Amino acid sequence: MLEIIKQLALDAAETGADFCIGTVTAAEPLCIRLEEGLELTEPFLVLTEAVLDWEETGRIRTWTDTEGDRWSYYRMIRDRKLKIGEAVALLRAAGGQQYLVLGRVRKEG
Repeated sequence: MLEIIKQLALDAAETGADFCIGTVTAAEPLCIRLEEGLELTEPFLVLTEAVLDWEETGRIRTWTDTEGDRWSYYRMIRDRKLKIGEAVALLRAAGGQQYLVLGRVRKEG
């Protein structure tokens, strides 16, 4: 997936890419309708971590006067999957075959 994102960024820099706004119309499987009415399904979408559920594990160091240094382990689950009705920003690659979903946006008005 990282290679696809890199290629989309290169396409945008070299030939120009279109920025667009869409609305999630289905979550499973994911479908996004662009403002001009085009419906995009999962095969045409490249998703960033900003719009995906993901899990993070790690260590955190704490210190107290009585115990000194101490390492604790944590597991965090990020519930970031897109939901119906959310507005998203997309970047269309040259040729229009792939769309990078950048993240959620707030539509004013």
